[in-house]
Amino acid sequence: MDQYTIPSGSMEPTLKGDPRFFRGDRVLVNKWLFGPRVPFTSWRLWNWGGPKRWDIVVFHAVDPEAAHPVLVKRVVGLPGERVHIKDGKLLINGEPVEPPEELRETLRYTTEFVPDKDMLLRQFLKLAKDNQPLDILNPEHGPVKKLYADMRRFHPAVAGRDVDEMTPEEVLETCGGLSHEALNTVRHLVLLYLPPLRYGVLETPEFSVVPEGHYFCLGDNSGQSGDGRVFGWVPQGHLLGRACAVWWPWAHRRDLTGFTRTWWGMALIYGLPGLLAAFEGWSLVRARRQRRGRGETSRHT
Repeated sequence: MDQYTIPSGSMEPTLKGDPRFFRGDRVLVNKWLFGPRVPFTSWRLWNWGGPKRWDIVVFHAVDPEAAHPVLVKRVVGLPGERVHIKDGKLLINGEPVEPPEELRETLRYTTEFVPDKDMLLRQFLKLAKDNQPLDILNPEHGPVKKLYADMRRFHPAVAGRDVDEMTPEEVLETCGGLSHEALNTVRHLVLLYLPPLRYGVLETPEFSVVPEGHYFCLGDNSGQSGDGRVFGWVPQGHLLGRACAVWWPWAHRRDLTGFTRTWWGMALIYGLPGLLAAFEGWSLVRARRQRRGRGETSRHT
């Protein structure tokens, strides 16, 4: 078992997190479920199978430059399946798939992604490399495969002030030497993204097939989740384990997989916070006694 702190709101309302504060839900992760791993590698000594649909999994980010090296998302597409999202519904191999009853009021997926301000700034800095190829979607003329632009012509500024003086919320992108249409196209990439998976984004009916040994994962907060629509498939070797319970904060603790029907599951979700609280209390008492002992020693001397 291991624990992972939810860093953002991409899995709300199931799992809560706030990128501005260290107060996200802490989940227990079963790292043995898919087989023991060789330390510091993606290899497993034994393969005990993969996750099931609707499992919440923790995995290494596909993008090595991702803001969070470890992510938590929900598995919706399995190897070999055709994935399509339309009108908020998930279609697998052409047939609608309903989530479990407890999730039906929670999950509604969309092909549109609106990144938060921090993600916009990170994306702009990534675009600022010279002659970087960009995957874009021109909404008037269909998909454009590649756009090569000399990014030295872009300068982030606000009313003539250098961007280093500004907060991320105040950053505006300005451009010289490119047509308004080209600038619009690049701005559209920053604002909406063209997902690498073309499921329901275009008017023509297209499906994405999940490769063997990979999974398609989405966040429950679909409109503001940087997930498989952005980074693509998750290789099985990137999987760390399945989230099985929220153990902290105390008011949010709950079972995610039914594992608390076992005695050891009950001990983990309810006993672990109690043990930590007892340890913290004991540490405070010990520190107080040590300070008192040092005070008495100084008086005697």
